[in-house]
Amino acid sequence: MKTNCIVLVCAGAAAMTAHADISYGPYTFADAAFADRAEVNEPGDLFINGAATVDEALTGFTPDTGLFNIGSTSGPVAFANDFTLYFDDLQAADLPGADIVLFDLRYSEDAYEIAVITGGDESVFLSYSTASQVNTGELHEGGAATAWAIEIDLGSYGVIAAEAIRFRAGPSNTSSGNPQADPTMAAVLNVPAPGACVVLVGAGAMGRRRRV
Repeated sequence: MKTNCIVLVCAGAAAMTAHADISYGPYTFADAAFADRAEVNEPGDLFINGAATVDEALTGFTPDTGLFNIGSTSGPVAFANDFTLYFDDLQAADLPGADIVLFDLRYSEDAYEIAVITGGDESVFLSYSTASQVNTGELHEGGAATAWAIEIDLGSYGVIAAEAIRFRAGPSNTSSGNPQADPTMAAVLNVPAPGACVVLVGAGAMGRRRRV
């Protein structure tokens, strides 16, 4: 296990581009704030909506694309339920309020489990119930689905910065109770101030573990 490792990330150049210019529901994001890379961490079926690849579905400002029914076991093949989204252009900083927002197109009410990745080290997963999610009022799929926001506060994980989130669906309110969440995109809400340096502390503390 790595201990006492400190990485300094100077965020001045990135933060200077963090002018807010995309509004979605109650949130306003910098144009570079949305996830840049997506990773599927386990085998399984994929129901990609409105895009050709998982990257296209989940990265950038893409409210009309995403994945349907992640984690569902209701069909003959279980759907994949473990994904990572990386924020290469702008990393998140722990400031008051939510620091990262993950969006779900809600057809059913689906909980999430989310970990954050800081300096290559992954936190424990925290649970986000449906009651904690925020209705953005944004309608999609011809009004059949409403986008809900899962607000992530880095302080809840004991870290002051993050370059990625790892997520999976939790139980759904459907009669089967199986996960079947519909993630669509994620974005950094809070970034370091121009010229600031963010200290990313290595593994060991607060239950974090090195990604494999």
